[in-house]
Amino acid sequence: MQLLLIDALNLIRRIYAVCESQYGAQSEQAIEQAIIRVERALAKLKAQHKPQYALAAFDGDSSWRYEFFSAYKASRKPMPEALSKQLPRFMNAINTQQIAVVRAVNEEADDVLATLAAKANKQGIEVVIVSTDKGYLPLIEQGVMVFDYFTQAERTVAEVQQKYGIDAARLWQYFALVGDKTNDIPGVSGIGAKSAQALLSQYPSVADALHTEPDGKVQQLLARHLPDYVRALALVSLRTDIDLGISLKQLRLSADAPQITLHTSQI
Repeated sequence: MQLLLIDALNLIRRIYAVCESQYGAQSEQAIEQAIIRVERALAKLKAQHKPQYALAAFDGDSSWRYEFFSAYKASRKPMPEALSKQLPRFMNAINTQQIAVVRAVNEEADDVLATLAAKANKQGIEVVIVSTDKGYLPLIEQGVMVFDYFTQAERTVAEVQQKYGIDAARLWQYFALVGDKTNDIPGVSGIGAKSAQALLSQYPSVADALHTEPDGKVQQLLARHLPDYVRALALVSLRTDIDLGISLKQLRLSADAPQITLHTSQI
């Protein structure tokens, strides 16, 4: 049994950007072509992975991260208005591929998908997340496949080790140390990629490093800026415990695939 989880805007925005460059901004033809290409992409993904269950998750209008840290994604360009207005058409197109659509109005798609992946894993169901977002990579260590549709490649533990110099399971700790520029999340001042790799090579975790006498510059920086690390770790880590109230039965591939809008309780 397999569950295919699609980071909807990650897929749609990249496809639309290509169509916009070909047909022009604010062009109806760009929208039409993007819808066609998204449908083709989903059909291809179904043929490749042969899932019994599938879901495409959309970001809500807000999330706890924006309230927790006001600078979160502050420099990111907003979605083109021409695309934003047409999202209902994309949702309908996804349904035509027998795939359910979920939008939690106060959650990000990343946390919704991570929660569903964890739930399915516990039930022994194989999970594939379709996204280019590096935030999903720690889930690889938990048996989740992360698949990049645009390179047609599965992201692997070996790839993570080669690129970041650490194992995937500790990648959120690494991002919290060095920061995540794509989401405007600052890390620990003075700690870069090499020093973060060195720290995580010397200790099993950042917590272990903090529980020892700070005898090195990196440990001293970490101790001095501990609140910054704690804040960054909270922001970069994906939640896997949201009470979504979604049953696996609702996600079965079906001509009656639903569009589900949720308002979760943020604790």
